[in-house]
Amino acid sequence: MNASTLAWLRVASAVTLLIGLVAALASHPATAGAWQGLFDLVQWPVDGRPGDFDLVARQLSAVLGGVMVGWGVTLLALTFGPLQAAPRATLRAMLTGLGAWFVVDSTGSMISGLPGNVLLNVGFLALFLGPLLQMLRSTPDTQ
Repeated sequence: MNASTLAWLRVASAVTLLIGLVAALASHPATAGAWQGLFDLVQWPVDGRPGDFDLVARQLSAVLGGVMVGWGVTLLALTFGPLQAAPRATLRAMLTGLGAWFVVDSTGSMISGLPGNVLLNVGFLALFLGPLLQMLRSTPDTQ
């Protein structure tokens, strides 16, 4: 397994975890600035006015942050033991989860009027898809 590709995948997992922490911090108005800035970016136009998050938005940010942190930790954990023990099965599971997330999140973003989030999702997809596909192509199909 290529060490640089594995490192890239681990960094992508850590980025997911860190963005989840930023989302979770938006559960309180005093620590919501970074998450609100991201929403300003995806809501178009970028105007420095992402708006205040009401109680429901803060609560959803807390839940979303927790899910993203859990997803990032899980992906990171998979890059250690499971990826070495059963590489093709682990890579397929990671790709399946990534695809499911992308379709549901992007569809929901479009339906709810947040198409800028789809662009953000494409960035996340690219962050993971490159190393996952490279690893899958270079792993013998012996499982």
